[in-house]
Amino acid sequence: MIDPLGRKRMTKTVAMLLLLAAAPMMGAAPTFAQSEVKMITFSGATNVVGWAAIDKGFFEKEGLKVTAEQTRGSKQQMRDLMEGKYQFASTSFDNVVAYTEGEGSDKFPDYDVVAILGVHSGLTSVVARPEIKTFADLKGKTVAVDSATSGYGTVLFKILKDKAGLVQDKDYKVAAVGGTSDRIKAMKDNVAVAGIVSSPRDTDLQEEGYNILAEVADAIGAYQGSVFVVRRSWAKDHEKEVMAFTRGIIAANDFVFKDKAGAIAVLRNRIKDLSESEAEKLYKRLTGPGGLNRRAELNAKGVGTVLELRAVYGGAKRTEPEKYIDLSYYMKATAKK
Repeated sequence: MIDPLGRKRMTKTVAMLLLLAAAPMMGAAPTFAQSEVKMITFSGATNVVGWAAIDKGFFEKEGLKVTAEQTRGSKQQMRDLMEGKYQFASTSFDNVVAYTEGEGSDKFPDYDVVAILGVHSGLTSVVARPEIKTFADLKGKTVAVDSATSGYGTVLFKILKDKAGLVQDKDYKVAAVGGTSDRIKAMKDNVAVAGIVSSPRDTDLQEEGYNILAEVADAIGAYQGSVFVVRRSWAKDHEKEVMAFTRGIIAANDFVFKDKAGAIAVLRNRIKDLSESEAEKLYKRLTGPGGLNRRAELNAKGVGTVLELRAVYGGAKRTEPEKYIDLSYYMKATAKK
């Protein structure tokens, strides 16, 4: 078993990650003309911080107008980001590592996307069709993933190996279908019998008779799930916008944790037909263990877990988190004035 946090080349970056928890409160933001940027995300309640930043004016306060759109899958998301259709994105940290190393579903010679903020530590579940009661029942079946080479696909492969000794392509087949909505459709159409589903869609399926076999956070421990990302090259030329985005996200994250009623109002406004009681349960999950990254800080141990998984499923050791992370904007945004 690899211990990414113990390797010398990781020491500096991991130390910086751990120190973020002690970062002072943000200083006052400079006043400047409003800039417009676009962000691409996956669907799900884990977008609550970004929604709050938009709906509650935290981006606007920083002089930034952000338009958010949803992607159907990581391959298209990365392509759109690299083509400049979007300036920011929320995606799995594993995607960043995989595409940087040329292990993603597509290849980009000039790929320079880095994580600048944490979103959450999992907030997903392994969900299976009603007839699948245990992990062992998945033997000989097909599971649905976004990509067979990156993202939560690697998480699912690890869980199946740990829980039931099942090996990809030997004991089960993989169907790369796209994001959460596509994975749900694959299960409903019986193209696949299980997949990782984000909150609150996982509990919605459970009410329909589907089975939650495990929550990702419980199954694998510390994990850095989704992150906010930007291209290094674009960020270098647009530091003002990146700093504004960073401050807006941190402020929105604080709002979500401190103002339960306000956060629930954002969730119910953004998620169709979400009842008050459902929103209460969802909020508890979002702000509980394995939920949103507090103050949008990257999870040091979780980063280590992602690199460990990539070493197993990507075929090479990954011991340099600074290749995939840029903490400079966060450090500047939280520095004492």
